[in-house]
Amino acid sequence: MQVNWENREPEKSPFLFKREACWDEFCVRHRKVIAGEAPEQIASYNEVNLSIKGSLYTERHTSSGKNRNDIADENSMCLMPYGQTFSAKWKNEYELVSVDFSPKYLSKMAQEMNISSKVELKDTVLEQKDLLIQQLGLAFLEEAEKQETSSRLYSESIAHTLMFHLIKNYSTANFQEKLLSGGLSGNKLRRVTDFINDNLDQDLTLSEIAQIADLSHFHFARAFRKTMGVTPQQYITNRRIEKAKELLAKSNLPIVEIGFQTGFKNQSHFTTLFRKFTSLTPKIWREVKQN
Repeated sequence: MQVNWENREPEKSPFLFKREACWDEFCVRHRKVIAGEAPEQIASYNEVNLSIKGSLYTERHTSSGKNRNDIADENSMCLMPYGQTFSAKWKNEYELVSVDFSPKYLSKMAQEMNISSKVELKDTVLEQKDLLIQQLGLAFLEEAEKQETSSRLYSESIAHTLMFHLIKNYSTANFQEKLLSGGLSGNKLRRVTDFINDNLDQDLTLSEIAQIADLSHFHFARAFRKTMGVTPQQYITNRRIEKAKELLAKSNLPIVEIGFQTGFKNQSHFTTLFRKFTSLTPKIWREVKQN
């Protein structure tokens, strides 16, 4: 987005705070910026803005050809569809969490949900922000910032959950909840759990697990939870801890090697999660079980 900054010192960034993370053509950004304005331009992607601090003044040209003026304060949410003509101005520092995604990504996610790929985001300004979008967006950023211990499956799950919420509540989609009501058949469940157990050392993704069940990741995640009572992420974590317990009790492999074999990217992450589940460190667990 093109922005003209007010009173910017040449050697300083207009961003007072900035972090962002992306998955495919889907991004979450948390920013705090100095005063500025965005001259009239056309939105190059779909964007959802949740104001955290400050006020944003916008002018838009609607699809009917009318001009629309809005003020978004710290309790507001603004949805800007791809192709929307808009301008914006903020007179003071402004902080926001935004989610943006390409029309291609929106179509892809809609197709995964068995919805027409022609779905569009609705041009919307709400006086109250959607706290679920904000919470999921911040969770996505926090997971991405973990780097070495970040799970692709968890990041992917957050991104897909967020898109599911947006498509269901803020798009032109003819959403039918009944399409998501079924669980996994015994055969599909067996194939999925066998695949997970055989690949606990890998950084699994929701998409590749869903392929084993021959389902979209949206339908798979919900069918798995309906059948098992836990999310795929929770199931995998539980299986990794159980396998680690077994290896610690019955082998003399180094603890760091057991961590790698059960899908933990470093010993610190392995120890922290193992203690969370058992109240003991891997070392103490081994000593208790082998003595």
